[in-house]
Amino acid sequence: MSMFATSGAMNASSKKEAIEKLISYAQALSTGVESNSPATEPAFSDEQREALLMKALQTERGKIALAQAMANPIRRNLDYQGVGRKALRVDPLPQGALPVYDKDIDVSAIVVSSNGAAPESRIKGDRISVPEFEVVSNPTVRIYEVKRRRFNVIDRAQQRARQEIQAQEDANIFAALDFASTLENAATAGTTTAIAKNDLVNLYAEVDKWDLVTAKLFMNIKTFSGFRTFTNTDFDPVTQRELLQTGLYGHLWTAEIIVSKVVPAKTVYAVADPEFVGVMPIRQDIEVLPADEPKQLKLGWVVNEIIGLAVANPRGVSKYTTL
Repeated sequence: MSMFATSGAMNASSKKEAIEKLISYAQALSTGVESNSPATEPAFSDEQREALLMKALQTERGKIALAQAMANPIRRNLDYQGVGRKALRVDPLPQGALPVYDKDIDVSAIVVSSNGAAPESRIKGDRISVPEFEVVSNPTVRIYEVKRRRFNVIDRAQQRARQEIQAQEDANIFAALDFASTLENAATAGTTTAIAKNDLVNLYAEVDKWDLVTAKLFMNIKTFSGFRTFTNTDFDPVTQRELLQTGLYGHLWTAEIIVSKVVPAKTVYAVADPEFVGVMPIRQDIEVLPADEPKQLKLGWVVNEIIGLAVANPRGVSKYTTL
Protein backbone atom coordinates (compact mmCIF):
# COMPACT_ATOMS: atom_id res chain seq x y z
CA MET A 1 0.00 0.00 0.00
CA SER A 2 1.36 3.43 -0.98
CA MET A 3 2.07 5.85 1.82
CA PHE A 4 0.43 8.77 -0.03
CA ALA A 5 -2.51 8.93 -2.40
CA THR A 6 -2.20 10.46 -5.84
CA SER A 7 -3.65 13.68 -4.44
CA GLY A 8 -0.76 13.96 -1.98
CA ALA A 9 -2.78 13.07 1.14
CA MET A 10 -1.49 10.39 3.51
CA ASN A 11 -3.29 7.06 3.36
CA ALA A 12 -4.67 6.80 6.89
CA SER A 13 -8.14 6.25 8.33
CA SER A 14 -7.61 8.77 11.18
CA LYS A 15 -5.21 11.40 12.48
CA LYS A 16 -3.96 8.93 15.07
CA GLU A 17 -3.06 6.40 12.40
CA ALA A 18 -1.36 9.11 10.34
CA ILE A 19 0.80 10.17 13.29
CA GLU A 20 1.66 6.54 14.07
CA LYS A 21 2.74 6.06 10.47
CA LEU A 22 4.79 9.21 10.63
CA ILE A 23 6.59 8.11 13.79
CA SER A 24 7.18 4.67 12.27
CA TYR A 25 8.62 6.15 9.11
CA ALA A 26 10.66 8.77 10.94
CA GLN A 27 13.27 6.11 11.64
CA ALA A 28 13.69 5.77 7.89
CA LEU A 29 14.99 9.31 7.53
CA SER A 30 18.54 8.25 8.30
CA THR A 31 18.53 4.91 6.49
CA GLY A 32 15.90 5.35 3.80
CA VAL A 33 14.31 1.99 4.68
CA GLU A 34 11.06 1.50 6.54
CA SER A 35 11.74 0.11 10.04
CA ASN A 36 9.07 -2.63 9.90
CA SER A 37 9.69 -3.60 6.29
CA PRO A 38 11.65 -6.68 5.20
CA ALA A 39 15.25 -6.16 4.19
CA THR A 40 14.43 -6.88 0.54
CA GLU A 41 11.92 -4.01 0.25
CA PRO A 42 13.30 -1.14 -1.87
CA ALA A 43 14.06 2.26 -0.34
CA PHE A 44 11.72 5.22 -0.64
CA SER A 45 11.82 7.27 -3.82
CA ASP A 46 13.02 10.86 -3.73
CA GLU A 47 9.45 12.10 -4.13
CA GLN A 48 8.22 10.03 -1.18
CA ARG A 49 11.05 11.18 1.03
CA GLU A 50 10.40 14.83 0.24
CA ALA A 51 6.66 14.40 0.83
CA LEU A 52 7.32 12.67 4.16
CA LEU A 53 9.58 15.47 5.34
CA MET A 54 7.11 18.17 4.32
CA LYS A 55 4.27 16.39 6.12
CA ALA A 56 6.38 16.03 9.26
CA LEU A 57 7.37 19.69 9.34
CA GLN A 58 3.75 20.85 9.16
CA THR A 59 2.80 19.51 12.61
CA GLU A 60 4.34 19.82 16.07
CA ARG A 61 4.14 16.08 16.67
CA GLY A 62 5.81 15.45 13.35
CA LYS A 63 8.76 17.65 14.30
CA ILE A 64 8.98 15.87 17.66
CA ALA A 65 9.02 12.53 15.80
CA LEU A 66 11.91 13.75 13.67
CA ALA A 67 13.80 14.86 16.78
CA GLN A 68 13.15 11.51 18.47
CA ALA A 69 14.52 9.73 15.41
CA MET A 70 17.78 11.61 16.04
CA ALA A 71 18.09 10.61 19.70
CA ASN A 72 19.22 7.00 19.35
CA PRO A 73 22.20 7.45 17.02
CA ILE A 74 23.44 10.44 19.01
CA ARG A 75 23.28 8.55 22.31
CA ARG A 76 24.83 5.44 20.79
CA ASN A 77 27.82 7.20 19.23
CA LEU A 78 28.70 9.47 22.15
CA ASP A 79 30.19 6.68 24.29
CA TYR A 80 32.48 5.54 21.48
CA GLN A 81 33.84 8.90 20.34
CA GLY A 82 34.14 10.89 23.55
CA VAL A 83 37.56 10.08 25.02
CA GLY A 84 37.08 11.92 28.30
CA ARG A 85 34.66 9.33 29.67
CA LYS A 86 37.39 6.70 29.49
CA ALA A 87 39.21 8.39 32.36
CA LEU A 88 36.30 8.20 34.85
CA ARG A 89 33.80 5.63 36.03
CA VAL A 90 30.48 6.39 34.33
CA ASP A 91 27.56 6.03 36.76
CA PRO A 92 24.00 6.35 35.37
CA LEU A 93 21.87 7.57 38.29
CA PRO A 94 18.50 5.92 39.03
CA GLN A 95 15.47 8.16 39.45
CA GLY A 96 15.83 10.23 42.62
CA ALA A 97 19.31 8.93 43.51
CA LEU A 98 21.82 11.45 44.89
CA PRO A 99 25.34 11.69 43.42
CA VAL A 100 27.06 10.98 46.75
CA TYR A 101 30.12 8.73 46.83
CA ASP A 102 32.32 7.32 49.58
CA LYS A 103 36.13 7.43 49.45
CA ASP A 104 38.53 5.11 51.23
CA ILE A 105 41.40 7.64 51.23
CA ASP A 106 41.59 11.00 52.97
CA VAL A 107 42.65 13.30 50.11
CA SER A 108 41.02 16.33 48.54
CA ALA A 109 38.62 15.68 45.68
CA ILE A 110 38.20 17.86 42.58
CA VAL A 111 34.73 18.63 41.23
CA VAL A 112 33.31 20.69 38.36
CA SER A 113 30.38 22.76 39.57
CA SER A 114 29.13 24.06 36.21
CA ASN A 115 29.85 23.71 32.53
CA GLY A 116 32.99 25.63 31.64
CA ALA A 117 33.73 26.69 35.24
CA ALA A 118 37.13 26.20 36.83
CA PRO A 119 37.44 22.95 38.83
CA GLU A 120 37.16 23.24 42.60
CA SER A 121 39.04 21.40 45.33
CA ARG A 122 36.78 20.04 48.06
CA ILE A 123 37.88 19.51 51.67
CA LYS A 124 39.23 16.18 52.76
CA GLY A 125 36.83 13.54 53.99
CA ASP A 126 35.46 10.09 53.32
CA ARG A 127 32.38 11.23 51.35
CA ILE A 128 31.84 13.53 48.39
CA SER A 129 28.72 15.04 46.84
CA VAL A 130 29.15 15.72 43.13
CA PRO A 131 27.44 18.85 41.69
CA GLU A 132 25.39 18.34 38.55
CA PHE A 133 25.29 20.61 35.51
CA GLU A 134 23.88 20.65 32.00
CA VAL A 135 25.77 20.24 28.75
CA VAL A 136 23.77 21.74 25.90
CA SER A 137 24.05 21.89 22.12
CA ASN A 138 21.68 23.78 19.82
CA PRO A 139 22.10 22.69 16.18
CA THR A 140 20.08 24.71 13.67
CA VAL A 141 19.52 24.35 9.94
CA ARG A 142 17.99 26.87 7.57
CA ILE A 143 14.74 25.79 5.94
CA TYR A 144 16.37 26.48 2.60
CA GLU A 145 18.96 23.81 3.41
CA VAL A 146 16.20 21.34 4.28
CA LYS A 147 14.68 21.67 0.83
CA ARG A 148 18.02 21.80 -0.90
CA ARG A 149 19.77 18.93 0.90
CA ARG A 150 16.73 16.84 1.75
CA PHE A 151 17.53 14.26 4.44
CA ASN A 152 21.22 15.03 4.72
CA VAL A 153 20.17 17.87 6.98
CA ILE A 154 19.36 15.40 9.78
CA ASP A 155 22.78 13.74 9.56
CA ARG A 156 24.31 17.19 9.66
CA ALA A 157 22.40 18.17 12.78
CA GLN A 158 23.31 14.86 14.47
CA GLN A 159 26.99 15.35 13.75
CA ARG A 160 26.96 18.92 15.00
CA ALA A 161 25.22 18.03 18.25
CA ARG A 162 27.48 15.04 18.85
CA GLN A 163 30.68 17.01 18.29
CA GLU A 164 29.63 19.96 20.44
CA ILE A 165 28.57 17.84 23.42
CA GLN A 166 31.68 15.69 23.22
CA ALA A 167 33.92 18.75 23.05
CA GLN A 168 32.23 20.35 26.08
CA GLU A 169 32.40 17.10 28.07
CA ASP A 170 36.07 16.52 27.29
CA ALA A 171 37.03 20.12 28.02
CA ASN A 172 35.52 19.83 31.50
CA ILE A 173 37.06 16.42 32.17
CA PHE A 174 40.59 17.41 31.13
CA ALA A 175 40.34 20.65 33.11
CA ALA A 176 39.57 18.56 36.20
CA LEU A 177 42.40 16.12 35.43
CA ASP A 178 44.84 18.99 34.94
CA PHE A 179 43.86 20.57 38.25
CA ALA A 180 44.14 17.23 40.07
CA SER A 181 47.46 16.19 38.50
CA THR A 182 49.61 18.40 40.76
CA LEU A 183 47.76 18.05 44.09
CA GLU A 184 49.43 14.77 45.10
CA ASN A 185 51.89 14.17 42.26
CA ALA A 186 54.76 16.27 40.95
CA ALA A 187 54.45 17.56 37.39
CA THR A 188 57.07 16.12 35.05
CA ALA A 189 58.80 18.61 32.74
CA GLY A 190 60.31 17.35 29.53
CA THR A 191 63.97 17.84 28.68
CA THR A 192 63.38 18.01 24.91
CA THR A 193 60.75 19.37 22.52
CA ALA A 194 59.72 15.82 21.56
CA ILE A 195 58.36 13.20 23.92
CA ALA A 196 61.23 11.35 25.62
CA LYS A 197 61.38 7.83 27.03
CA ASN A 198 62.98 8.77 30.37
CA ASP A 199 60.41 11.50 30.98
CA LEU A 200 57.59 9.04 30.36
CA VAL A 201 59.18 6.66 32.86
CA ASN A 202 59.04 9.42 35.48
CA LEU A 203 55.43 10.18 34.52
CA TYR A 204 54.43 6.55 35.11
CA ALA A 205 56.27 6.51 38.42
CA GLU A 206 54.17 9.38 39.83
CA VAL A 207 51.04 7.21 39.55
CA ASP A 208 52.64 3.87 40.27
CA LYS A 209 54.22 5.02 43.54
CA TRP A 210 50.77 4.96 45.19
CA ASP A 211 50.35 1.21 44.49
CA LEU A 212 48.37 2.04 41.34
CA VAL A 213 48.91 1.01 37.73
CA THR A 214 49.02 3.54 34.89
CA ALA A 215 46.26 2.41 32.54
CA LYS A 216 45.86 5.26 30.03
CA LEU A 217 47.87 8.04 28.44
CA PHE A 218 45.94 11.03 27.06
CA MET A 219 47.78 13.29 24.66
CA ASN A 220 47.48 15.65 21.71
CA ILE A 221 48.28 14.42 18.22
CA LYS A 222 51.30 16.76 18.10
CA THR A 223 52.74 15.10 21.19
CA PHE A 224 51.86 11.64 19.88
CA SER A 225 53.95 12.29 16.76
CA GLY A 226 57.04 12.16 18.98
CA PHE A 227 56.65 8.37 19.17
CA ARG A 228 57.75 8.21 15.54
CA THR A 229 61.25 9.08 16.68
CA PHE A 230 61.40 6.04 18.96
CA THR A 231 63.59 3.10 17.99
CA ASN A 232 62.94 -0.57 18.64
CA THR A 233 64.91 -0.33 21.89
CA ASP A 234 62.47 2.27 23.29
CA PHE A 235 59.47 -0.06 23.27
CA ASP A 236 58.73 -2.97 25.52
CA PRO A 237 58.42 -6.42 23.83
CA VAL A 238 54.60 -6.40 23.90
CA THR A 239 54.43 -2.98 22.23
CA GLN A 240 57.02 -4.05 19.65
CA ARG A 241 54.86 -7.02 18.68
CA GLU A 242 51.75 -4.87 18.38
CA LEU A 243 53.63 -2.31 16.30
CA LEU A 244 54.90 -4.96 13.91
CA GLN A 245 51.43 -6.48 13.50
CA THR A 246 49.33 -3.31 13.16
CA GLY A 247 51.73 -0.46 12.49
CA LEU A 248 49.97 1.56 15.22
CA TYR A 249 51.13 2.77 18.61
CA GLY A 250 48.13 1.64 20.64
CA HIS A 251 49.84 0.83 23.94
CA LEU A 252 53.05 1.66 25.73
CA TRP A 253 54.21 -0.32 28.78
CA THR A 254 50.70 -1.76 29.29
CA ALA A 255 49.03 1.69 29.14
CA GLU A 256 46.52 2.51 26.40
CA ILE A 257 47.42 5.56 24.30
CA ILE A 258 44.43 7.83 23.61
CA VAL A 259 44.81 10.80 21.28
CA SER A 260 42.47 13.79 21.30
CA LYS A 261 42.70 17.34 20.00
CA VAL A 262 41.02 18.52 23.23
CA VAL A 263 44.14 17.63 25.22
CA PRO A 264 46.46 20.66 25.30
CA ALA A 265 49.47 20.49 23.01
CA LYS A 266 52.78 19.40 24.59
CA THR A 267 50.88 17.75 27.45
CA VAL A 268 50.41 14.11 28.46
CA TYR A 269 48.17 12.86 31.27
CA ALA A 270 48.88 9.48 32.86
CA VAL A 271 45.74 8.06 34.46
CA ALA A 272 45.06 4.94 36.51
CA ASP A 273 42.01 2.73 35.98
CA PRO A 274 38.74 4.71 36.18
CA GLU A 275 37.64 3.13 39.49
CA PHE A 276 40.83 4.54 41.07
CA VAL A 277 40.44 8.05 39.63
CA GLY A 278 36.95 9.48 39.72
CA VAL A 279 33.32 9.28 38.74
CA MET A 280 30.96 10.79 36.19
CA PRO A 281 27.34 10.54 37.41
CA ILE A 282 24.76 10.87 34.63
CA ARG A 283 21.39 12.19 35.75
CA GLN A 284 20.02 12.42 32.22
CA ASP A 285 21.68 11.16 29.11
CA ILE A 286 21.20 12.73 25.70
CA GLU A 287 17.70 14.16 25.14
CA VAL A 288 16.54 15.87 21.95
CA LEU A 289 13.82 18.54 21.89
CA PRO A 290 12.59 20.65 18.95
CA ALA A 291 13.66 24.30 19.12
CA ASP A 292 12.81 26.04 15.84
CA GLU A 293 13.54 29.69 15.09
CA PRO A 294 10.73 30.77 12.71
CA LYS A 295 11.77 34.42 12.55
CA GLN A 296 15.18 33.37 11.24
CA LEU A 297 13.71 30.68 8.97
CA LYS A 298 15.57 27.95 10.82
CA LEU A 299 14.74 24.51 12.11
CA GLY A 300 16.55 23.56 15.29
CA TRP A 301 16.87 21.16 18.17
CA VAL A 302 18.11 21.43 21.73
CA VAL A 303 20.31 18.47 22.68
CA ASN A 304 21.18 18.35 26.36
CA GLU A 305 22.34 16.10 29.17
CA ILE A 306 22.76 16.46 32.94
CA ILE A 307 26.03 15.11 34.33
CA GLY A 308 28.56 15.57 37.11
CA LEU A 309 32.36 15.28 37.19
CA ALA A 310 34.64 14.47 40.11
CA VAL A 311 38.24 13.32 40.44
CA ALA A 312 38.02 11.64 43.83
CA ASN A 313 41.61 10.37 43.89
CA PRO A 314 44.15 12.87 42.51
CA ARG A 315 46.90 10.33 43.18
CA GLY A 316 45.69 8.49 40.09
CA VAL A 317 46.57 11.38 37.73
CA SER A 318 49.96 12.78 36.73
CA LYS A 319 51.01 15.32 34.11
CA TYR A 320 53.93 15.59 31.72
CA THR A 321 54.81 18.59 29.52
CA THR A 322 57.41 18.93 26.80
CA LEU A 323 59.43 22.06 26.04
